[in-house]
Amino acid sequence: MSLESKELQNELTETIRLLEAEIPANPAAPKNESIEKGLERSLRKYFKHLDDAVSIEGLERIYNRNVSFEEAMTPAKWRAEYKDGVPHWAKDKKPSLFAEEFIKSMKSHKVNSVLEIGCGNGRDSILFAKSGLDATAIDVVPKAVELAKSNAEKAKANIDFRVANAEKLPFDDSSFGAVFSLSVLHSSDLKKSMTEIYRVMKEGGIAFVYIYGDTQFEDKKTEDTIKWTEYLELLKGLGFKVTKSYTENETEYDEFGEKHKIFVTYLEK
Repeated sequence: MSLESKELQNELTETIRLLEAEIPANPAAPKNESIEKGLERSLRKYFKHLDDAVSIEGLERIYNRNVSFEEAMTPAKWRAEYKDGVPHWAKDKKPSLFAEEFIKSMKSHKVNSVLEIGCGNGRDSILFAKSGLDATAIDVVPKAVELAKSNAEKAKANIDFRVANAEKLPFDDSSFGAVFSLSVLHSSDLKKSMTEIYRVMKEGGIAFVYIYGDTQFEDKKTEDTIKWTEYLELLKGLGFKVTKSYTENETEYDEFGEKHKIFVTYLEK
C-alpha cells in the first residue's frame, strides 16, 4: 500500500469515527437537521484536499458498512408504553397470520423448537406451543412477559418466557430450529440483533423477521432509518440465505399519525 493510500485509509477511518460519534439516530428527523448540517460542513472541510479521490456516494457506502442501524424506540421507551396499562398492540389475543403461516414453514423444515423475539402478550408463542412446538419467548419489557405468562397459563400452553434483549440473547449457540420476530427488531441495533439470531439458530434453521423500514409522519417528513438494499446486504453478510423477501407500504396513518414501509424476510441458516 502506497503512502498516499495509507493516508487516505486513515482519513476514511477517522471519518467513520466522527460519523459514529456525531450522527444521532434518525439523522433525517427535523430536530437533528442542525447537527446534520454542521457535520456536513465539517466533512466538506475535512475532505477538501480529497475531492477527486473520495465521492459522497463512496463515503455513504463506507458509513453504511461500518455504522450500526439505529431506531428511536429504545428498551426504556418500550417499557414506558406499559406504564399506564396494556398498549394497543398487546390487546389482541388472536394469533397473527404471519405466525400461522410460519408454522407451515417450520413443519416443512421439520423444526421442533422456536424462539419468539418480542412476544408482547404471548399470542403467537401460545400458538406455537399449542401446535406442538417447543416454544421460548422473550421481551425487553418485564410487564409484557408477565402478561404473556398469564395468557399462556390461561391457554394451558407451556412456554419458556424470559426478560431479555435481542442484542444479547441469553441462549447457547445453535439452540433453536426457528426464530420469529414481528414488528420489533427495527427498534434494535440490527447488526447486533441479527448476529445474535444467526448465532442461536441451528444449522439449516429458519427465521421470519418483520420490521419497519421507514416512517412517514402526518406532520413531518419521512424518517428514513433503514434502506431495503442495505438491510438485505446486512443479512447476507452475516451468512443468512434470504429465501423470500418483500416490502410493503402502509396506506393509512395509524392512531399515532404514522405509516410505515414494511420489510419482510424469510431466512435460512
